[in-house]
Amino acid sequence: MSNLLELASIILTPTAYSADTLHCIKPNTATGDFNFDRNTTSTRVNSSGNVEALSANLPRIDYTGGTGHISLEPQSTNLFLNSATLSTQSVTTTAASHTISFYGTGSITLSGTHSATINGTGANNRVTLTFTPSSGSLNCTVSGTVTNAQIEALAFATSYIPTTGAMVTRAADAANSAGSNTLINGGGSGEGVIYAEIAAFTSNPGIGNISLSDNSITKRIVIGFGFSANQFLCSINNGSTFPNFLSFQTVSDVTAYNKIALKYKLNDISLYINGVEVATDTSSTIPTLQSLQFDNGFNGANQFFGKVKCVAIYKTALTDSQLQCLTS
Repeated sequence: MSNLLELASIILTPTAYSADTLHCIKPNTATGDFNFDRNTTSTRVNSSGNVEALSANLPRIDYTGGTGHISLEPQSTNLFLNSATLSTQSVTTTAASHTISFYGTGSITLSGTHSATINGTGANNRVTLTFTPSSGSLNCTVSGTVTNAQIEALAFATSYIPTTGAMVTRAADAANSAGSNTLINGGGSGEGVIYAEIAAFTSNPGIGNISLSDNSITKRIVIGFGFSANQFLCSINNGSTFPNFLSFQTVSDVTAYNKIALKYKLNDISLYINGVEVATDTSSTIPTLQSLQFDNGFNGANQFFGKVKCVAIYKTALTDSQLQCLTS
């Protein structure tokens, strides 16, 4: 696959970053870089396995699980107070998914709007529990050492949000506006490939787009997460709000890394996932494209939240054997 990546005009991997910018490894000039925005501080797990602070607008290259990836997260609020070393307290919950996470050898026992006990497994191990409480007061009784604790109204755990005497909200990550017309489609050649190796934070993450577009709803190419659990969505629009090409594909586990490649060429569309051709089309026209974004490509909605190992753009179509190799 590495030789095939060398053919790409834009390659993004979890390699280089600076304030406000995710740097592509190809091209090695600013023309391929992503603007990055998150107007609050954040944290990540670094390559040594430790939680460390990140400044506002600094991209998160995270090593949770041991492998580096670009982590793009939604907005979230840590409802716990004094989270560094947690003590017994109550938080207000709604009747929606919540996730508790913490490090340490202690435990948290829940009562009130939900009943459960979460036991820690070590000072450097993060344990999580996702549950749906009722609305009201959730009592969280702490025993032993519980550190870097978090409870958030999401169906998965996000990066640790430190708190002291009040709840703290971390803003969403946003990456967009990479590339140029020349890098993406050769100035109008009308063919190419968009490739991604990505994973979701949860089995049903909701719509999340990686798009090529001319910044309008009617001219764009999209890959990403679909409407349903363990589903990918891929589409092409050229001149209409209704897609010329639309494919929904279910995989065994969207939280594992999946490799997706969508080839686009006049009357020659092919979609590969994990080495298998899963959809084709012989009647689609191709839009002129200008930029690469982690959203729907025209108004910033349907932001992509998940883990990214690689995104690559080719400005010429690859062969079927190349697409199979790229996604295997």
